[in-house]
Amino acid sequence: MRSRLSPATVMIGLVLAGLLAGAVLIQVALSRPWLGLAFAVDDSSVIHVAPAPGADGSAIVSGPIAAIRGSDGRRVAIEAGDLIEEPDTLATYAEMRRFFARQSMLAGVVSGPSVSIETAGARPAQQTTLAPARMRPISNLPAAFWVQMLVGLASFLIGGWVWALRRSDTAARLFALASLGILVFTFPAALYSTRELAIDGDLFRALSVMNHGGALLFGAAMIALLLRYPRPLVPARWLWAPFALFGAWWLGDSLQVFDGPPAGSHLPTMLEMLGIFFAAAGQYWRSRGDPAARAVVRWFGLSVAVGAGAFVFTVIAPSLVGLTPGLPQGYAFAFFLLIHIGMAIGVARYRLFDLDRWAFRILFYMTGAALLIAVDAALISWIALERAPAFGLALVMVGFLYLPLRDIIARKLFRRDGEIEASFQDILAIALAEGEVERMDRWRGLLERVFQPLKIVAGQAVEASTVIEDGAALAIPATGPLPPLRLEHAMHGRRLFGSREQARASELCAMLSQAIASRFAHEQGAAEERQRITSDMHDNIGVQLLGALHSRDPVRKDELIRDTLADLREIINNSAGERLTLAELMADLRVEIADLLSSVGIGLVWQVDTQAELPPQAVAAMRSILREAVGNALRHAEATTVGIRLGDVASGLVLMVADDGNGFDPETAPAGNGLRNMRSRATALHGTMTVSRGAAMGMRGTVIEVRFPREGVAA
Repeated sequence: MRSRLSPATVMIGLVLAGLLAGAVLIQVALSRPWLGLAFAVDDSSVIHVAPAPGADGSAIVSGPIAAIRGSDGRRVAIEAGDLIEEPDTLATYAEMRRFFARQSMLAGVVSGPSVSIETAGARPAQQTTLAPARMRPISNLPAAFWVQMLVGLASFLIGGWVWALRRSDTAARLFALASLGILVFTFPAALYSTRELAIDGDLFRALSVMNHGGALLFGAAMIALLLRYPRPLVPARWLWAPFALFGAWWLGDSLQVFDGPPAGSHLPTMLEMLGIFFAAAGQYWRSRGDPAARAVVRWFGLSVAVGAGAFVFTVIAPSLVGLTPGLPQGYAFAFFLLIHIGMAIGVARYRLFDLDRWAFRILFYMTGAALLIAVDAALISWIALERAPAFGLALVMVGFLYLPLRDIIARKLFRRDGEIEASFQDILAIALAEGEVERMDRWRGLLERVFQPLKIVAGQAVEASTVIEDGAALAIPATGPLPPLRLEHAMHGRRLFGSREQARASELCAMLSQAIASRFAHEQGAAEERQRITSDMHDNIGVQLLGALHSRDPVRKDELIRDTLADLREIINNSAGERLTLAELMADLRVEIADLLSSVGIGLVWQVDTQAELPPQAVAAMRSILREAVGNALRHAEATTVGIRLGDVASGLVLMVADDGNGFDPETAPAGNGLRNMRSRATALHGTMTVSRGAAMGMRGTVIEVRFPREGVAA
């Protein structure tokens, strides 16, 4: 059953869940016994100790150390391997088991009421006794901890953002699953990689297993995603294969059935990276001939390659061949955040996952709410403010710092083709221009404002607006008397032309074509009407007045004058109530409706297949019905596309207005004035109107159908 929760509600839940997970992580990190020491290994594998930031170092002897001794007299020598950041860099599982056992011993010593630090090289050995604190101060958590936490939380929220807006979309679900994988492997790593000296070995092992599982979940979800988005490369039933393969591999690694961590952990990570590259290459090949899809592949693939690839080749690959990673793992995790930042930018530029600007409103609002909660909690925990003043101060800080930053980001993301929208007035100005030169100048100026190409040159004849040369250029067809054009390099070369630009150009061409056709039709109709009036005046009025002038019979003279006045009234009435073809009426309405829907981001599907004529009363009724039906879809349907079809049937004419919105039940929904007025106008023309919820014109939503008998239209 489909969830009825709104995207905003889902996002609020995800934000709260993410913040709760972060709070639990911080609490677990702080609940470890704390010696107030900073351990480090020099080039000679000698361990040195110094007072930790925020600790009282007056009782601590800095320098190399050999061992620690607990209050029970148990002595544990310190080894350089005790301080490794990630245990899967060890060569064998035996070494890992020994490492975890030593972690348990060290954690047991530190958990006592006192700990003695034995200095290396001194004879006799010098010892300094410390009383471990029960809680680690939050100020002592290193930057690597916060980096890993930020990467996991931000990735989780961005993935959740996409899923909340496209919950039924397979690609969005897979991306959200990959984002969850990042949180699953960064949070445990943040805890154990930034430990002071040791944590319980069993806990360490469990966190390490979670870390490996999250990493493999991320890779499997990314492979499955690139096998389906933006083009399906395999049937949907095969998407489980990466999860089954690497899930089994993770289980084998957890049970230590391989030779060691290189085969159990690093090798599958490298294979997943190769799988991601091959899937991206397949998408690139599959999207040939579709510049919009290829632009998505380029941008999304680049983000994944830079983010995941940088981590693999700076951390995983060196460990696989026995080398020391060139970058600490805690900071290398920040590469994964590049994937999600790139995805967010891709939503703005290429509408990844079919999202658009409105999606960022939810993201910005949820980010502001998360910051407000986080700052409020930080002020209470770190500065020990009361709850009310802390919340007020947090509100002020978010308002003065985050909101301006949000506006700057929004302007940077959305400074593109939609900044200057072509309006109905722009099209009319082109259609009403005097002379072909002025009309062409205005048309080029409009295209320059909307698409901001580097160059506009004469183009080849095409049937419709077409993206060519993999998005480098956009071909504009001949429109009315205007010749075809070629636009090169959108947004002054900063982006490619895609399906959005192609659709926008098609809409502009259609609007301009209809406006020019309407002008020519109006001018032709006015000329024909003047000719008709001239002919009627010459052939009827002139002859009758001439007859009355020369008639000698007063009765006959009066009769001729009365007939002349009657003919004159008939000529005036015919001029005021001229008959229009449906095509002319619909041409005028298309420009109006297309501009209205385009202004709110709703697409229009238009089909008119008739040349019937309408009397004046039918013109007014048809215009009112169509306007009201489109207005209902705009106000109530939450539609993304509206379709209008008008055509001939055996019994007369049929007008259909359909949308892909949420629809409604005409049997239970209250009838408003709009529906009543449309039914009344249809009845006045001896027609009928039905409202239903179903499929029509390739859309599923509300369908309004009005049928006019020919005798009613002609009445």
